[in-house]
Amino acid sequence: MGDKRWYTADALLADLTNQHHHLRATSEEEVERRMRRRYPQAVAILALLEESRRQDLNPSSRRN
Repeated sequence: MGDKRWYTADALLADLTNQHHHLRATSEEEVERRMRRRYPQAVAILALLEESRRQDLNPSSRRN
């Protein structure tokens, strides 16, 4: 618990603009909470775990 991973997140706004971010979080739910706080006017939030080598570069994401 507490291991942060990289996520990609998009917030779709009512005017059909998109806000795209890469952030570290412990779960998709945390990503969604943070994006909703940042963009309360968003009509949709998409949060996905990044499948990249960036995860491997982060020492806290290593499993022992």
